Amino acid sequence: MSTRIRTHRVGVTMALFGLSSLLLLPFATLRASRIQTGDPVSALDALGPWWSSGLVAVWVAIALISVRDSGGPRAATARGMLASLALLGTVGLSGVAATRLLAEAGTFARVSVGLGAWACIAVSYPLLLASRRELGTAPRVTRLALSAVGPVGLLVMVGSGLLGDLAILREYVNQSDRFWTEVGSHIALTAIATGIALAIGFGLGVLAFRRPRLRGPVFTVANVFQTIPGLAMVGLLFAPLSWLGTNVPLLGRLGVGGLGWAPVITALTLYALLAVVRNTYAGLASVPDSVVEAGLGMGMTEGQVMRRVRLPLALPVIFGGIRTSAVQTLGNATLGAFVAAGTLGLFVFGGLSQQAMDLVLLGSITLVALALGLDAALRTAQRLVTPRHTRRTEAVR
Repeated sequence: MSTRIRTHRVGVTMALFGLSSLLLLPFATLRASRIQTGDPVSALDALGPWWSSGLVAVWVAIALISVRDSGGPRAATARGMLASLALLGTVGLSGVAATRLLAEAGTFARVSVGLGAWACIAVSYPLLLASRRELGTAPRVTRLALSAVGPVGLLVMVGSGLLGDLAILREYVNQSDRFWTEVGSHIALTAIATGIALAIGFGLGVLAFRRPRLRGPVFTVANVFQTIPGLAMVGLLFAPLSWLGTNVPLLGRLGVGGLGWAPVITALTLYALLAVVRNTYAGLASVPDSVVEAGLGMGMTEGQVMRRVRLPLALPVIFGGIRTSAVQTLGNATLGAFVAAGTLGLFVFGGLSQQAMDLVLLGSITLVALALGLDAALRTAQRLVTPRHTRRTEAVR
């Protein structure tokens, strides 16, 4: 059986983009202090000829493999490993560049990851994901290795101190006293709001399905919350929550007020409702009538049909809404920075006000990492709770 040779367009495009970014855009930015604009530094000047040639060779290798792609798992594995090498190599060599440049700079100088390095990282990650997806029938150990090499490599580099001279790591050192506190606040507010939205949204979704006359009002109210901007929402909540905290002693003792956790959790819950309500209704409505009639024909009551037939079959769609809602809530939780509730928004908006872009990146990258981790965890949980015979339905949806 002959193997069909083709051009892997994604691989070629990403390789050309990564190579162009490496050669044409600044690999690092050298600043005299943390708030100054800084000067761009090319990969050749920041790394020297040997290290920069090594990165170029990785992207050239990805391009060559992708031009004549056999379409098999070996090509996908090789492309994925090279994408991992490009990702980790760019990050690691950014640390090397920072050390080299700071050796000849002033005491307060900072070295940030340049636009070219960010572009290489941004290109190599989706290429890695694409290779991971192409290994659908490959042994699990290969897929796991490809998925783990990036995160493990980053942890090793951070733990070894290789990246310690990068400006973003210096910002972390300066903010380390409150960094993990704010990460904890961010996760706690997200978890509480998502849990409340799940309880209310699931009930409203079932109500919309069982009572068609209420479907319109339920979806209208859930949609209205989505149209209100975040800052406007916490502003609208200030007066009523302040009144409740002042006039209801129990709520006042719990900390309910116009500032703090109460407006954040309330706003996040309202924003998270629509995805849960919509997917709960859509999941229940997608169950074929023939399956329901078969259940009724076996003597099941309406309640038994709901618990034993509709909900198990609708679970993949409902879980998709939970995942969307949770990730969306994680991003929206930065609102806490505006109402004295902490969260990673403190670093993002604080960095913007100080024009300290590495402080912005510290909060933003942490937020992205949390979102990716949460999405991966919920996807895994979704697969574990979904019956095997319904996974194909989930994939189609």
